[in-house]
Amino acid sequence: MLYFASIAISLYLFVLLAVKPNKITADKLLMIWQLIATLHLASLYLQVSGNYRQFPNLIGWGDLLALVHGPFLYLYILHLTTPIKFSKKKLLHFLPVAFAYLLWMSFLLQNPAQKLLLYDQGLSSPYYKTIGIITNICIIISGIIYVLAAIVLLHRYKKKISEEFSTTDKISLNWLRYLIVGIAGIWVFVIFYPKAESIYFSASLYICFIGFLGVRQQQIFKTANTSSRSATEHPNFSTPKENLAEEPANVALMPNKIKYDWSSLTDAEAESIFQQLNRIMAQEKLYKNAELTLSKLAESLKLKDAVLSQVINSKFNKSFYDYINSLRVDECVKMIVDEKNQNYTLLSIAFDCGFNSKSSFNRNFRKFTGKSPSDFFRKPTNLTYHKAL
Repeated sequence: MLYFASIAISLYLFVLLAVKPNKITADKLLMIWQLIATLHLASLYLQVSGNYRQFPNLIGWGDLLALVHGPFLYLYILHLTTPIKFSKKKLLHFLPVAFAYLLWMSFLLQNPAQKLLLYDQGLSSPYYKTIGIITNICIIISGIIYVLAAIVLLHRYKKKISEEFSTTDKISLNWLRYLIVGIAGIWVFVIFYPKAESIYFSASLYICFIGFLGVRQQQIFKTANTSSRSATEHPNFSTPKENLAEEPANVALMPNKIKYDWSSLTDAEAESIFQQLNRIMAQEKLYKNAELTLSKLAESLKLKDAVLSQVINSKFNKSFYDYINSLRVDECVKMIVDEKNQNYTLLSIAFDCGFNSKSSFNRNFRKFTGKSPSDFFRKPTNLTYHKAL
């Protein structure tokens, strides 16, 4: 009953994905993946329960679907993190499963009685034993390769975030991490515990998991409601984390515009942009905008994203994220030591300086000063820190 319930849940989740509004390419890939995963789960159920005897025509058709999960994981993460169109070239990822079906076609098209007999005999003929070994090796290799490829994608995406955004607390990559860890866990069972029962159990949990979170997953971003400056805020930094209101925003809008090609930028031009950047930051203090991105800053300077990114990296030896947050920390120090701000808490001042959460403020403050805010301001000698930042 438990096995059948997991199939029903998986099918229901596919329906929810199918009716999800405003689907992007990643959503469509997840929907198809959920459907195929449901069919694969049903095939495993027939094996585990012994009900395959009642449907001999279906024997073998679902087993080879194990080869599609790796490609779907990779393509889903690729399209969730990069706003590109799905091209026909990406169908090449499914060539292994197509080739596997060709190898097994002589068995799959057997008449039901002969097919059942061969299956019960364990497909003991030399041909089926050979292609069985080849198929199992391909499934294992596919799983390992695509899990590693997904990890590389996630690493590149995380790096790209620091080059585009000044605030990352609202960017959650946990969903993608869960996907990768979950499918890696299934491959552990496939490699070390290759029993239908263990694979079915782990696959059931994973399929329901990705379907449930996939229905809810509309984006990687979260918007945060930051508190306005208040003289009544509690100054103790051990107080509970501020409440964050989550609001979906389509991940397909994630910028993917930074392509480094510095040959056209001269040293003189870079120095001019550097001076202009310092001037606008000193005068307008754009870093106080919690939603500041590389694109917005480049627009203010009438520059291309890539050019501005190059100048920041070369002149400050920092990513855009570190550059902006170092300015925010510096501004915090200046404001906190100013006597006219003594009635305000550290956190309220941090919000004014562009931080949108206590955790982000604490993390970056410690990163650029080596101390927590409360420890830093305990010693008067540290009040001149902003001169050396």
